[in-house]
This record gives sequence, structure tokens and C-alpha cells, in this order.
Amino acid sequence: MGGIVSGITDAVGLTDSDSGADAAKDAASAQVQAQREALEYLKEREAVPQQFREGALAQLGGLYGLEGGDPGAAANLRRNPIFQATLGDIGAQEESILRNQSATGALRSSGTEQMLAENQRQRQLAAYQNSLSGLQGLSGLQSYAPQIAQQTANIGQTQAQGIIGAEQSRQASQQAGFGNLMGLGQLGLSAFSAFCDPALKDNACKIGEMEGYSIYRWTWNDKAANLDLYGEGVGPMADEIEANEPERITYIHGYKYVEARNGH
Repeated sequence: MGGIVSGITDAVGLTDSDSGADAAKDAASAQVQAQREALEYLKEREAVPQQFREGALAQLGGLYGLEGGDPGAAANLRRNPIFQATLGDIGAQEESILRNQSATGALRSSGTEQMLAENQRQRQLAAYQNSLSGLQGLSGLQSYAPQIAQQTANIGQTQAQGIIGAEQSRQASQQAGFGNLMGLGQLGLSAFSAFCDPALKDNACKIGEMEGYSIYRWTWNDKAANLDLYGEGVGPMADEIEANEPERITYIHGYKYVEARNGH
């Protein structure tokens, strides 16, 4: 019995990583990769707006004389295309004023000069207002900074969950394997009862013998998962028991289940 127990102990991997732990790590890695791709996308989307926001804020700070503002903001404003476009029609407006004054005989009056000066003042004011409005709009562009911060936090959380999940899966698999091992070692196959249908198992390999039956170690597959069976298992094959003790075989949810012998 000692050799069988030792073989089962090695096979169930009481000291090694199990497939469930690896799966948890793989799932976490895949999720982290997707989150990192989303983070890179957000950073790319944020790069240009951030550049415009910072530039606009520097110009506004300079215009208002704030520390850190661009000292050349006023000159930059006058070179602004919006500023230039707003002033572009001054000539046409002045010509219209002069024609109107000439038609009314007031061309040489002081009122003409006042009208021309007022028109220029109004156009200058409109040019400044339009340019400031544009800078204010740029400074208020949507920022993805909150989403970037949240996505960064999500990556760290996912990595932590992957580590925790892997450890939990490893511990659960070890406990299940240890339980199977102790049950076989203490009670033998007479009291053994469990799903042993080969259709539920993958990677089955023989690790010893007990009471004339081969003992296997296997990994529960996707079909077994529907029965809440995960990780690794240890025990006989239902087909082999059925050949000698058919009365011990029943079907549960369409799969072979080994019952304990009568009296156990």
C-alpha cells in the first residue's frame, strides 16, 4: 500500500502547480493583455488633446499674467488665424463707411473719423474675443486621464486576482487530491463511490493498483465541469469495475457512477 500511496501522492501533485492554477494565471494574463491594449488606445487618444489643452492653458495664463503662462501669449494671439480672419474685413467695412459718409455729404466731418476708429476698435475686440474663445475651447477638451488612471488600476487588480485565483485553485486541487488519496488508502475500493466514467476524464495515466484494479490519475474535462468536477482526480475506471462488479455501476446524468460495495 505504501508504494501505491506514494505513487498517488506524486501523481496528484501535492507539491506542484496544477492545471487549474495555470488556467487561472493564463486567464489573468489574457485579461491583463486586453486591458493593456485598451490602456494604450486611451493614451493614444489622449496624446493630441493633452498637447492642445496644455498649449491653450499656457497661452491663457500668459494673457492673464499668471505664473507659468507663455510671456509671448499676446503676440501669439495677434498671429492667431482666428484673430487675423476677424480683422480681415476691416478694409471692406471702412470702405463701406466712407461711401456712406460721402453719399450723405459728411465725408470730411469729424464723425467719419470717429466711425472709422469705432469700427476698428470693435473689430479688434471681436478678434480678441474670438481668439480667447478658441483657446478656452481647446483648454476644455475632453480628457481621458480618469479612464487611464482607472484602467491602470484595473490592470493591477487583475494581476492580483490572477495570483490569488491560481493559489486558491492550487490549494483546492491539492486538497481534493489528498482527500481522494486518504479515502483510497484508509477505506480501499470497497467503500469507494464516485464518478469514474472515462468520458469525463482527460490525460488518464495509471499510477498503481489496489484490490485487483488499476488506479489512475486524470484531469476532469469540460463534460465533468458540468457536474462541478474540476482539477485532478484519483481512482479506478468505471469500465474496469463494471466488467467484474456490474452491480456497482449506476448512471447519473448519463455518466457511469461507481457505488460502494454492499455493506459499506
